[in-house]
Amino acid sequence: MSRQVQKYFDRAAGTYLEEAVIQEEAARRCAGNIPRGYYPRVLEIGAGGGLLTRHCLERIRAGIYLAMDVSSPMLRLLPLDRVVPVQADGEVLPLREQSLDLLTSSSVMQWYASGAQGIARSLSFLSPGGFFSLSLFVAGTFRQMKHISSMSGFGSVYPLPRVRECMAAISRSGTEYKSRVESYTVYYDSVQGFLKSHKGTGAGYTGRKPVFGRQSYGNFCRMYLETYGEGGRIPVDYRVLYIRGQKK
Repeated sequence: MSRQVQKYFDRAAGTYLEEAVIQEEAARRCAGNIPRGYYPRVLEIGAGGGLLTRHCLERIRAGIYLAMDVSSPMLRLLPLDRVVPVQADGEVLPLREQSLDLLTSSSVMQWYASGAQGIARSLSFLSPGGFFSLSLFVAGTFRQMKHISSMSGFGSVYPLPRVRECMAAISRSGTEYKSRVESYTVYYDSVQGFLKSHKGTGAGYTGRKPVFGRQSYGNFCRMYLETYGEGGRIPVDYRVLYIRGQKK
């Protein structure tokens, strides 16, 4: 995961829980896909903020619950009396392979620099019979913003993984799994409000040099509203891939 991604989430620690509406829904669904019961060794990748953590702790019992995130400020939002916080990169896990009974992650693995192969690599840390439940944003998310950015010259959208790429990698991971893609649309009162909320989630990194300027920003807001606006409000599309399964 890029060091730049970490910086964005470090800065968003104070606003994340308020703004992470879709992330909360993805976390709830992700936790709901975990079979109830006791798991001796649990790892949550990208736990900062605690959305998924809290849903999981309502559903399962854990011998040890490792809550991992690259961002130290985000880790401080966790229920630290119930988990072991670990500041580390999910793509470079400081663990032995086949050492986990449950692996879970929500709204994080789309940031993996190694893409779908990195997601499959994470599953190698499950012991035989171990369970996993993942959710991640995939291509099609921010469809409108990508379109208007290309026309206005303002901003850009991070290249999210494609569903078929993820599933091809998972199919080679030695697991039995089920998957589902859910689409969501959130309406904002203004383009400016959406951009502020998006920044507040820490998800502003795009992998490209930022494009700013008063004129291009004004064009972006105007064109978004003109092209997609509905009664003065603007829609934002999200696509979430849910994958759950068990190591053979």
